[in-house]
Amino acid sequence: MSAEPKAEDLLRPFEGYRPGAVQGLKQFSFVPDEVRDRLASLALDEDWGENNFVLVKYLAVQVPLSLQQGRYTWFNNQLTLTAGTLQTRYGTPLYIIFERNERPDAAPWFMRIATDRPMADELPQPANLPDWPDIALNSEIVIAHEHILDDNKSRVAFLEHTPPVAQMCAVAGAIQWSIHRRLYIPQLYWGTTSYFVPVYLTSREDITAAPDLVAPVQVQPGYLVARTLLEPYMSYARARVVAPRADQLPTWLVSAWRDHSQHVSEEEDELA
Repeated sequence: MSAEPKAEDLLRPFEGYRPGAVQGLKQFSFVPDEVRDRLASLALDEDWGENNFVLVKYLAVQVPLSLQQGRYTWFNNQLTLTAGTLQTRYGTPLYIIFERNERPDAAPWFMRIATDRPMADELPQPANLPDWPDIALNSEIVIAHEHILDDNKSRVAFLEHTPPVAQMCAVAGAIQWSIHRRLYIPQLYWGTTSYFVPVYLTSREDITAAPDLVAPVQVQPGYLVARTLLEPYMSYARARVVAPRADQLPTWLVSAWRDHSQHVSEEEDELA
């Protein structure tokens, strides 16, 4: 029987990487494709994208949080964590089990199995996510720069010849409209809590339909900052990693992701 690892040793591979970075998870553990795919098959059916890369991003957030909070068990030389809040279709929690990697030139751990029936005497609980700041409905919307629509001209062609100040006002007004209706979605951006806000510029008749764009919005004392705009599907991965279940995300977001998921790579998603 080997000694139980110390918490600081478990967390050391993540040092030097931004919170939630997939590379940090890879420095901690080798994740075999077959174990990753088995976890996806055991969980409630959902679209994790090409090679289940959104699932890996999910684990890259959940695993270090579990280690930081001591939400793991050590039994029979195995480290057992919950796979976040993932469950089987019958509501049984899912777990991921790690063993020490004996290869000196590799990550110190490898993911042995994903299962709903771990052998540990005591089962761990999922990690707690951070608290998101409240959004004051009367907060000023600050648009970070006047060319915020430049990368999305095709989606808002009717604004192309509008002065930049008018464009900024249109975006700010659309953000405010959605915030007043509490349509914003929590997200984690490299460990920082913020929100995705749907930006409806052409139609507001159906809020279950995909918006024209989505604004990542950060809460500051007394105001909100929007630094960029994204196409709707681009917000899926960062929203999914903090959602208890995929079907708790807005209908428009799940639909937008479904329409694009097989055309988005992990590298492209990191740029969103």
